[in-house]
Amino acid sequence: MRVGIKSHITDEQWERIRPSIARENRRSIIIVTAAFSIMMVLMLLMSFFSSMMSRARILYLISLMLSLLLCFVAVRVKPSDERKIGFLTYVTISCLLVYSTVLGTRLNADLVATAFPAFVLASPLLFTDRRRRIILCILINTAFFVCMSLIFDNPAFVVDDIVNSCLFSAVSIGINSYMLNVKLQQEYAQLKLAELSEKDLLTGVRNRNSYEQALSEYPLRCKRSLGCVYADLNGLHELNERSGHEAGDRMLKCLSAALREAFGKEDTYRIGGDEFVVFACDLDEGQIRSKVEEARRLAEGSSCHASFGVAVSEAPNIDVAELTRRAERQMYGEKRRYYNQPGVERRGMRD
Repeated sequence: MRVGIKSHITDEQWERIRPSIARENRRSIIIVTAAFSIMMVLMLLMSFFSSMMSRARILYLISLMLSLLLCFVAVRVKPSDERKIGFLTYVTISCLLVYSTVLGTRLNADLVATAFPAFVLASPLLFTDRRRRIILCILINTAFFVCMSLIFDNPAFVVDDIVNSCLFSAVSIGINSYMLNVKLQQEYAQLKLAELSEKDLLTGVRNRNSYEQALSEYPLRCKRSLGCVYADLNGLHELNERSGHEAGDRMLKCLSAALREAFGKEDTYRIGGDEFVVFACDLDEGQIRSKVEEARRLAEGSSCHASFGVAVSEAPNIDVAELTRRAERQMYGEKRRYYNQPGVERRGMRD
């Protein structure tokens, strides 16, 4: 898949990659704050042996406490909580830039500030978000640096510090604008590739590859029970031979749409030519059968007939392979009853 780096990512594309971006930013917050905490510990230790560093001891201590707090909160926050992760992302960037600002102005007024230019270049690159938000964060922190420089800097260094801060901030904005767009486009491309590898292109539900990867996850996701629905179209082979494969494709789409409507698309799989499997966590058998009947009504409303089998296993002893076989056996029992009706052709029916 070709990844463009000139066109900006659309709002629709952004909405689709937001969850993965939030998870990545959460990891970055944990790594950055842990590394910064280690650096602050080392700086604190060195401040007891260097008179020049000793005046920044309070700053090191406060920065250490803040970074440890941010790391703790980031570990505790859920990866799916995008709002909190977004807030923590900008608090982390701002803490790094405020640290470098205070160090370069208030505590080293007689020297040209070097920490802020380095941090303003590097810090935003560690995280991923919409470009305008990153730019706004850089501009706000640059304005804070300029104010601190005007207040605390030795007059001989004010102009140099302000020029350097504005120059490096502009470079940071340019680099981040480019890199963010590349990262977001790549993230979207990876999402599309993952969807292609996991989605059945004809019906839109998840495919057999996705089904086999997910089997081991379901017992961990369910607290009380796991239900399995096995569905198989009736008469698909006959319809393909009589009316062509396009008619058969419409039948497959009809059943998949009915299953998605009743159970949702995340747990619906097409595992064979005309076979579908659905998993349902923590629903009792009565609730699952009610959803099956809903799917049956939706399908038959479009002249699409299918046989269904239902099986349920109680946690914690859930054998997904055995559960699926039980549902499949029930489905074939219903299919035999369907084909035993007078006038129904049995071609393609397994015994």
